[in-house]
Amino acid sequence: MAKLIKDTSLKIQNLSAVEVERIEPLDLMRLFRTVWYGKWTILFTTWVAIALGGYYAFAIAQPQFAATATLRVETDNEPMVDMAAAVAGFGVDQASINTEVAILRSEHLLAQVVDQMDLIRDPEFNRYLTPVPALSLTSFRTRLRNALSGQADIAPEPSAIMEKTIQNLRNAITAGTQRDTYIFQITATTGSADKSARIANTLAQIYLADQVTAKHGATETAVTWLSERVYDLQLDLQAKETAINDLITTARVHDDAVLDALSRQSIETGQRLAEARRALAQGTASVVSASGQPATPTRDTQRLTSQIAALEIFQTSLTDQLTAQSAGLIQLQQLRREADATRVIYETFLARLQETRIQRGLQNPDSRILSLANPGQYVAPRKMLILAIAALLGGLAGLGWVLARHALQTGFNDASSLTDATDLPVIGQIPKMPLRRRGQLLDYLHSKPASAAAEAIRNLRTSLLSADDSKLPQVILSTSSIPGEGKTTHSVALAQNLSGLGRSVLLVDADARQSAFHHHFLQHAAIGLDAIIAGKATLEHSVVHDSRLNADILTAPKTLQNPADIFFDVAFATFMAELRNRYDHIIIDAPPVLPVPDARLLSQHADVVIYAVAWRRTPAHLVQAGVQELINLNAPIAGLILSQIDTRKMRQTSGAYFGGYGTVYYQN
Repeated sequence: MAKLIKDTSLKIQNLSAVEVERIEPLDLMRLFRTVWYGKWTILFTTWVAIALGGYYAFAIAQPQFAATATLRVETDNEPMVDMAAAVAGFGVDQASINTEVAILRSEHLLAQVVDQMDLIRDPEFNRYLTPVPALSLTSFRTRLRNALSGQADIAPEPSAIMEKTIQNLRNAITAGTQRDTYIFQITATTGSADKSARIANTLAQIYLADQVTAKHGATETAVTWLSERVYDLQLDLQAKETAINDLITTARVHDDAVLDALSRQSIETGQRLAEARRALAQGTASVVSASGQPATPTRDTQRLTSQIAALEIFQTSLTDQLTAQSAGLIQLQQLRREADATRVIYETFLARLQETRIQRGLQNPDSRILSLANPGQYVAPRKMLILAIAALLGGLAGLGWVLARHALQTGFNDASSLTDATDLPVIGQIPKMPLRRRGQLLDYLHSKPASAAAEAIRNLRTSLLSADDSKLPQVILSTSSIPGEGKTTHSVALAQNLSGLGRSVLLVDADARQSAFHHHFLQHAAIGLDAIIAGKATLEHSVVHDSRLNADILTAPKTLQNPADIFFDVAFATFMAELRNRYDHIIIDAPPVLPVPDARLLSQHADVVIYAVAWRRTPAHLVQAGVQELINLNAPIAGLILSQIDTRKMRQTSGAYFGGYGTVYYQN
């Protein structure tokens, strides 16, 4: 248990030691400045979208007109004769009404509309009547399909044209019910107000006529079926009645009265037979008792014997007749019951047949038209809505572009972000100068000594000279991560500014591969840095004094093949020692750090290194890589320079702007 508690406490301590990355709060003001900076982009995309939407709405889109016919379901439409089974209409529940709405858009009814209005000749519904433009998407798709299939266009069959026309008509028709009512509406939308009304009205009339036709067909079917059944029942009834007559005639079957008479007669005969037998028995007994001997039959005895024999014969005959009459009567009653049942069915079907025949021509539709469609009203295109949506989409597109461009931007907007990325101070922020060409730099600095750019150079100079009170920097190296970040501009401007203090300044062009000094200075010595290092020339014969710069210039001709080898030579260190003895400040314009090793070698001979970073252009990873290359050699980096700043955009995006003294201020 103690071990478990100990392990748990250790886990808690480990969890508490985990550092959670801090999520920066959303800077709404910065976001607003970013959007405000891109306002012209947003306005441009908005106006372009409005122009495209307006062109579509006013020039391309065809006007559409909608006309509506209204129908009502007849819930109290009772037939004149009750024959619901034969011609019953549809129900009035919602499902039945929805079914009728679906029937309204069925191919059966729409085909009748197409035939009646000859829509097969209307280009709006039969698209085959309109030639396809050669430069349209449809034409391109057709050519591509034909190229892939290896088949040419085939003229459509009439059935295919009819089917496509019906489909286009169905797309132009909508049908729906009004909620909680038995009313539904038919709406047709076409490019003509009158055509829309005619289509809606024609469909409504065809729908009602189709209901009557369906009922008439049901009536005719019922009449045919009932006629056949009545005829069959009539034959059956006649056969049963014939069988009854035959039974009565041939079998001499009578009704119940005859059977009752035979029964009574049979009973009476039985009684007379019993009396005769009793009388005969009494007469015979009296003769035997008187004489004591059997006597000869007397005349009475003979008469009774004859009577008994006759009665017995007659009774047997009656019994046979009674049995025959009973069996025949049962058969007769069964035949009569069957005949009666057949007669009832026959009379019922005969009555229904008569009713159905009477109903012919009296069928009414289960719906009626409440109002015919008037000429259609304009419904599309909704031009103002299209313009509003286009403006919204254009604005959103512009906003998305601005935010995406800001999110994908890899450069630095201000000094604070540059410092956070490199852990180095920003000792200067130089605005972009309004120069048409680079050769105007010195003229601009002379003519605009109070400009923001000139003041920014003075601020840079002050930052460099006041960095170490014990020692002024003598050798100043200017470099950057990649070409085009303004390092040469800083070198020239700083040389001009330092020479203005009455100090001797040498500006050295150490970028032999892509020298930019020829843009700024018209004069330069034919002998350059390589000849001095090699001992082929002296410093006096290699430097040129520029009157506008009021400083000496030492160039590096492009004939220098291996600058890195020269800067690595011991002779170069000797040369730098000589320069320190002759000049107060030596400003070296070095190549960028990342492409070549020259700047790293030169940094070993410099007192301070100033590192130019182009505003909003140089990616952060390149700046960090270049700075790290110098830090690895313990180069004396004085700080970074945020250069080529667009003062207007900087104010819009970061809230910072250059004041009248060339100082960067931040507005709240």
